[in-house]
Amino acid sequence: MKAPAKKAAKHPLPDYLAPGLKLLFVGINPGLMSAAAGHYYANPRNPFWRLLYEAGLTPEPLTPAQDFRMPKFGYGLTDIVKRASRGAGDLRWKEFQGGRDRLISLIEKFKPRAVCFNSKTAFEGFFGKSVCKNFGPQPVALGGAPVFVLPSTSPANASVPLRIKLEYFKALKAWLDSLK
Repeated sequence: MKAPAKKAAKHPLPDYLAPGLKLLFVGINPGLMSAAAGHYYANPRNPFWRLLYEAGLTPEPLTPAQDFRMPKFGYGLTDIVKRASRGAGDLRWKEFQGGRDRLISLIEKFKPRAVCFNSKTAFEGFFGKSVCKNFGPQPVALGGAPVFVLPSTSPANASVPLRIKLEYFKALKAWLDSLK
């Protein structure tokens, strides 16, 4: 096992949550780089933080090292699977099922106004394979919270251009604003 994987295995990323959040972001799982850094979306090629700001979801640009500040802006961060891996293909279906129960408990406890899966894989890891037909608002809810799906911001998802990802982040902001 390489050094980043050893550190990742010992120190899963913490959940950043608070009661009554506007939105809970749910990723697939931490990549090895994020786990080694101890911060969400720490790969410099992952545009998550840039897209949040450019879409108007945060009033200032944030860095991975500032992930703990997300609840101050009304957002939470978690992953459906807490184990770090090189990629989603390294995860087992049973890990998604175990993460499903944990995620339901978090949503029931903290009651976010809405939930956003940062990838079709994370969404389908919760709801089942081939359930997600389109990105955007979904016809389901979690603990009464409506659900939105973004295309993954992972560098592995290079098939979706940055400008398209930004359009979905802007659509997420408009959708959140409409829920008020």
